[in-house]
Amino acid sequence: MEQRRDARPLEELERAVRALDPIRPFTESVVGEEIAFVLRVATADPPLLAEAASAGVGGLAVPGDSVPGPFAETWLPVLHKGVLIDPYQLYESRLAGADGVVLIAGAFDDDDDDLTEMQAVAAELGLDVVLEVADEDELEHVLALLDPDSFLIQNVRPGRQEADFEHTFSLLEEVPAGKVVLSEGGIRNRDQVLALESAGVDAAVLGDWVLRLGIGRTLDVLRGDTRE
Repeated sequence: MEQRRDARPLEELERAVRALDPIRPFTESVVGEEIAFVLRVATADPPLLAEAASAGVGGLAVPGDSVPGPFAETWLPVLHKGVLIDPYQLYESRLAGADGVVLIAGAFDDDDDDLTEMQAVAAELGLDVVLEVADEDELEHVLALLDPDSFLIQNVRPGRQEADFEHTFSLLEEVPAGKVVLSEGGIRNRDQVLALESAGVDAAVLGDWVLRLGIGRTLDVLRGDTRE
């Protein structure tokens, strides 16, 4: 990041951001009567993005500390979910076509000032902010500190390989009503989707395993539409 900052100072990014069109609201796109599906993609491959849009994907989640865009060409809203700890990364995200960002509560080592600054800068840039929390302590802390509108909960806990949905359901009970909740990890079948939806999850983030079967076919199964 420091090399990128040296090559392109923050002031240059600030000027470029001012010329951008408004974002495509990410959280608004995943709130509905049924659970939405967000596809994790690493590159802005036009055929893949077109297939995702055709299949009814609610949005895209892009991993990595910098967005390998440009994603501005797709009308699908884009959520950047890397390890974002510096405001410079938020400007990069906005310029690459991101509409929202994930801030990982545990990445700030209890540094409330840094987390608060990141949330404030993201808001200034018009980015939707999703707070990723790992346990009840982090959830209570960010609610008291920032009272965010949106959360991301990982079903696969650190140090484990299998999804722990009971942990997710327990944590969901502590999320205040009216918050937008995304769930990620280990979501493979219709029963899991129904359970998450019943627990209050608004969107499921799906990994690249979806691409092996086909986006449309996989989403049909997860939606319970298995008609030929």
